[in-house]
Amino acid sequence: MMEMEQTASPSETRRLRSIHWIVGSTVVLVLVSILGGLALMLFAARQLDQIESNDERELAQRTLQRDLKRMTRELTSATVWDEAYNAVGPTVDAAWADVNFADYYNQYFGHDLTFAVRDGRITYASLAGARVTASRMGAIPADAKVLIDAVTTKATAAHAAGKLNLGGVSTASGLIRSGDEVYFVVVADVIAETETMAASKPPPPTVIVSARRLSASVIRGMQEDLGIPGLTLATRAQPGVPSVPLVDPTGRALGVLSWTPKNPGMSLLREAAPWLALGFILLVGASIVLLLRVAESLDKLAQNRLALIGAKEQAEAANVAKTQFLANMSHEIRTPLNGVLGMAQIMESGELSAPQRERLGIINESGRALLALLNDILDMARLESGAVNLRREPFDLANLVDSSCAAFSGAAASKAIALHHTVPPSCRGVWIGDPMRLRQVMGNLIANAVKFTDQGSVRVSVGKTPNGIRVEVRDTGMGVARDDQARLFEKFSQVDPSMTRSHGGSGLGLAICRELVDLMGGQIGVESEAGVGSTFHFEVPLEHSRSDRSPPRASERG
Repeated sequence: MMEMEQTASPSETRRLRSIHWIVGSTVVLVLVSILGGLALMLFAARQLDQIESNDERELAQRTLQRDLKRMTRELTSATVWDEAYNAVGPTVDAAWADVNFADYYNQYFGHDLTFAVRDGRITYASLAGARVTASRMGAIPADAKVLIDAVTTKATAAHAAGKLNLGGVSTASGLIRSGDEVYFVVVADVIAETETMAASKPPPPTVIVSARRLSASVIRGMQEDLGIPGLTLATRAQPGVPSVPLVDPTGRALGVLSWTPKNPGMSLLREAAPWLALGFILLVGASIVLLLRVAESLDKLAQNRLALIGAKEQAEAANVAKTQFLANMSHEIRTPLNGVLGMAQIMESGELSAPQRERLGIINESGRALLALLNDILDMARLESGAVNLRREPFDLANLVDSSCAAFSGAAASKAIALHHTVPPSCRGVWIGDPMRLRQVMGNLIANAVKFTDQGSVRVSVGKTPNGIRVEVRDTGMGVARDDQARLFEKFSQVDPSMTRSHGGSGLGLAICRELVDLMGGQIGVESEAGVGSTFHFEVPLEHSRSDRSPPRASERG
């Protein structure tokens, strides 16, 4: 009896074995499911990281090529031109080249150096927008010889074939190492636009070379534009670090652009670790659902990334086209406008009747207003594209304030407005900064104060701050209501549209002031009350080099 009770029946044994098998199978299934899910997610994360890395490499390579193509377009914007063809050969018109080569490429496009080569000899050279001797070019002409020779050869063949206009333009571009620096270098020959001009200048051709250094600031700009963290220029690639090789036109390695990988897949996998642990504890079903959701999230992330890249490239292309259009149109608009103003000045010196002189004055005033508007639009375009570079040089603050106020003393006197300025002893002496941009901001504020003040006074005062200076321009004009003050520094914005007719202006002056002050690392603001007056003020960080304890001028005490 006892033996029968202690011995399990065959049916019970089979049930126990079935339970053990089910439990074991379930455990194995859960383990396999979780481990398989983890393996699949790890594989997907690594694949996404690889896709992200490949996308970044392709984007960086396309950016380098796009920069070279853009520089080529920038170069040919002033080399495919009758006026340029006439100015560069056989003797270069240096004054013309200073404006249309040196200053044009440096100020508008940030090129570091530009020089002209004819018959293997440098006939003109500029560095940082200023004319220099050929020896200042250093080893760059020799290092870029392969590009120069290629363009010279093609240009000579084109000239020999009679292709002396747009059909024969020759260009070349590439990365060049000169010394310890890497440069974007573009080369183009000077081509006439018309057959008449092309036939007037025999070969050999003149080749223009322009270069931009791959500096730390350029790399930072690429890093911000591409959204790639840790972008840097290195001598060689490191294992496990994404990079793009840099080679010159001969195939010689110049270094690599490398960056810190984002690894969004692995980051997302680490964030999902608690959910995976919970799925391991609960059931394989939870892990499968989680796996599907994560896979969907990864797919959406990859799609969003590709869409963002496409949208960004379209926006960049539109911005480049806008800047290029404004730069090209400046030559087309300024030339006839300067001709109109020049002829008006010549006519003004002759014998004219009173009605004729009045009409001529209207032509002069309208032309100057149009030229000022064109300059404001170009300044804003350069600020938006990041083409404005601040200078760092010593200047006398008191002289700068004097000259800024003197420029508007005639306008103030014509309206019987008192114009005073004060520079305390603590602010006198030599400061280090960009005097041209400070004068531009100060001049805009003083011009507005005089323009919108019909009676009373305008006072300009300067004070010292812990980091630099504070400038205030106070007037007794019409003032601005508090609700309208937020729109003062917006582009093409005026508080009252009727002001455009009564006072003139495009609404860009204060917007340019805000952009320039922001670029200098400062702040600008306004305090105003309608019917009482306004006080515009800005603070910028400057370095005080030395003090001048001379007594204040009489105009400052007034």
